Amino acid sequence: MAKALEQIERDITELEQAVAELAQEFYSTYSSYLTALGQAVRQQLILASYHLCTQGHPETFLKLSYSQRQQLQQDLRKVAEKAQQHLLAALAFPTANATPAPPLPTVGLATLLEPPETEPLTPFDPLSVQSEPEAPANTPLETVLTTDLNLEPTEISANPTFAALSNEPTGPISNPVQLAKWQEKLEKSIIKTLQTASRRANRVLQQAGVISKKLPEPILEAAVKAEAAEAVAGPPNLLNLLVETENSLESNSTMTQLLAIHLRLSEIEFADSTVMAGRNQIRKLSVKATQLGRDYQKKQRERAVAEAEAAWRSSWFEE
Repeated sequence: MAKALEQIERDITELEQAVAELAQEFYSTYSSYLTALGQAVRQQLILASYHLCTQGHPETFLKLSYSQRQQLQQDLRKVAEKAQQHLLAALAFPTANATPAPPLPTVGLATLLEPPETEPLTPFDPLSVQSEPEAPANTPLETVLTTDLNLEPTEISANPTFAALSNEPTGPISNPVQLAKWQEKLEKSIIKTLQTASRRANRVLQQAGVISKKLPEPILEAAVKAEAAEAVAGPPNLLNLLVETENSLESNSTMTQLLAIHLRLSEIEFADSTVMAGRNQIRKLSVKATQLGRDYQKKQRERAVAEAEAAWRSSWFEE
């Protein structure tokens, strides 16, 4: 029985080594993926802004002076650049936690990596708007962008792709649960960055007068909730809705068009072959990680059984 336990321990050690090697593969793949995604986000945000200004609201855009249009374009580029930087800065090398890992979840690792389809990428996130005060009209854009993206100048190193922003203890990941948590945190950061960039771009467009300043937060929130049912087909990464609003002075209601930036990860990946290739590679690695997780859980169970059997025999005495 001692030999069997020793073999189980060797099998677990081999699995932990395989997980550590897979974590390195994930890191390299995410590094390339986020680099390509950052460039795609920048392009898609500018393209969506172009469609919004020229196709959605051409009249209001034409009312801007030449210098105002230049300033608007410059501000939108800054939003895109900040989003690109934040995507790269979010990548930290996977490290092990100091506390013991909980039991392996039954949900597949590939499922954890997929962003929830039912959660809309809200360009105007009411919760986020309430938690951070609206920037005054005369507030420098650079200050607002830094606040929205939670970035300080010191957080972006000379090589942001390899910036380790985590305070967790160093050391390679050797547990599938730790690897799953690392990926889930990174994927959530990607979605959050797209949401923040969308909200920031919409605020820039609204301050410039391209998007109507008469659309308050309650209407925007209601529009987002009705997106699945009433969304109008149009260019990618744009939210195009008809929102019914009631007139407080009259009994009738009016229809208000809401056209705003709405960056969606699925549309960005679909439009860029390099980003899509990176996502496909991540999915392939996820299949390997899921299988390693199952094997690791099985060996952990075998070790517990073997140790329990040995403990039983060690304390058993014939009367």
